[in-house]
Amino acid sequence: MAYIKHPLVGDSVYGPAKQALASNGQMLHAEVLGFVHPTSGEYMEFRQPLPLEFQNLLERLRNGR
Repeated sequence: MAYIKHPLVGDSVYGPAKQALASNGQMLHAEVLGFVHPTSGEYMEFRQPLPLEFQNLLERLRNGR
């Protein structure tokens, strides 16, 4: 994502050499993912809330910590 000017927090390959924010991996999440099943033609949608680690990081960023 860095090549389109949207680097990911925790990206050890394409991210900054030193990151100010600690994470256990890439901070990439899809809250909703939907697609048409290739065999049945049925639209399928999956939802997943933001992981707690992401929520905590967002709170730190919002509070300037």
